[in-house]
Formats: sequence, structure tokens, C-alpha cells
Amino acid sequence: MPSTPFGEHLKREREMRGVTLEEIAAATRISPRFLEALENEQWDRLPGGAFNRGFIRSVARFLGLDEESMVAEYALETKGLNQSAATPESDAQGMPRDWRPVIAAGVALVVLILIGLLAIRYWRARARARTEQSQSESLPAATGAPVLTSPAQPVATAVPSSQGGSH
Repeated sequence: MPSTPFGEHLKREREMRGVTLEEIAAATRISPRFLEALENEQWDRLPGGAFNRGFIRSVARFLGLDEESMVAEYALETKGLNQSAATPESDAQGMPRDWRPVIAAGVALVVLILIGLLAIRYWRARARARTEQSQSESLPAATGAPVLTSPAQPVATAVPSSQGGSH
């Protein structure tokens, strides 16, 4: 390992190859402010953890350096610095939560419930209309002549008696 601080080593390697920070940023899609923070050893300006190691691997790969040795050099340089801040729990607490997916899921759930309620109301109204229609179709038959309930039972009719007898 070189005795040069990590940031100076990285900057010297970049300058020896005649590469600008903007070129590295364009090729690796890493923000120039993060690249500057790496070279200036401003660890508090970096996201931390696996992101920093990923940045170093990408820059080393772009510059043709050994990725593993650069990550090891970075680890030695930052050993003992903010060990508690490197834990995933504290990183998650500092990051703002993106509520958009939660809100979108809630809205979708409400829309599905409303659609279900409207569908139930629609089908009940159709069933009620069919019931009323079938009742109204059978209604004229009930108001007309008496309907025999059973063909075996004759209908009693009043027959005038032809005998003129007295009672």
C-alpha cells in the first residue's frame, strides 16, 4: 500500500491518465460532487457503505486500476471513522422515506373497493328489475278469469234449477 492518502492517490492516478472528473462522471454515472469528495477525502459528503465501495470500484475500473486494492486502501483510510454511521439502521433513519408507492397502493385499493361497490349495486338493480318484470308479466293472468289450481277439481258453477219446486 502506498503511503499517500487515498484521495491524493486517486487524484494522481486520474491526472496521470489525463482524465477529467467530468469524463469519469459521464462514463460511470457517478455525480462529480461524489468524485470530488472521494479525491478530497470528504467522507461526510458521500452516501456511505456499499455506495462508496461501488464508486471506488467503478472509478478504479475506468482508470485501469486494481479494484480490490483500491477498495482495501479506502477501507484502511476510513477504518474507525464513523463506524456507527456505517450501520444500515442509522443510514435508513437518515434517509427520507418515499411514500409515493404506499400512497399509490392506497389509492388503487380505494378505487377497487368503489368499483366493487358500484358493481354490486348495479347487479342488485338488474336483479330487482328482472324480478319486477317477471311479476308484471304474470300479473294480467292473475287478474283475468280464475285459474284452476288443479285440473282434477272441477269449478263449481251456479246452475239454475229447472224444477220449480218449493223448498
